[in-house]
Order: sequence, then C-alpha cells, then structure tokens
Amino acid sequence: MQTPTQAPTITELPAPTNILPRLTDLPASERNALPPLKITMHVYADEPSQRFVILDGRRHGEGANPADGVVIQEIRRDGLVLSLRGRDVLLPRP
Repeated sequence: MQTPTQAPTITELPAPTNILPRLTDLPASERNALPPLKITMHVYADEPSQRFVILDGRRHGEGANPADGVVIQEIRRDGLVLSLRGRDVLLPRP
C-alpha cells in the first residue's frame, strides 16, 4: 500500500533589506543635476580594497567622491551604491 506523499512546504523568505532605488528611479530634476555617472569598468572582489570602477573616465574605489555631493558608498556585484547628498541609490553595472 502506498502512503500519500506530502507536498513540499514553501517557506517565505523575509524581504531583502538592502533593496535600493535605482538612479533611474529618481525624478528627472534630480538626475539632471548630476554628472553623467557612466560606468565603463566595474571590478568586484571579495576584498573591498581590490574593488574599483571607472566612472566618467576616472578610476575610483569605495569612499571616493567622483563629483560634488556624490560618494561611492559600496561597490557591489550588481553595481555601485552611491550616496547622492545623503540619499543612497543603486547605479547598476552595465
């Protein structure tokens, strides 16, 4: 006699707490006040000191100020966390 199999239970995972708005989500008036912020190279490494980006033609690491009011908070696998005058946003890698 076969015993009925129980369907697997689905466990809901908590929502990620590190979801940030993307730069493109900002109002046009805020985006237009910023420099181009174009990533041409993105290097992620497990060791933070080895991470860097080429942003608007210049090499930057975490903590750099590539423009007035812009700080590179973190270089992640998926892009850059930028602080724009105190507001954190994600600039996705190309």
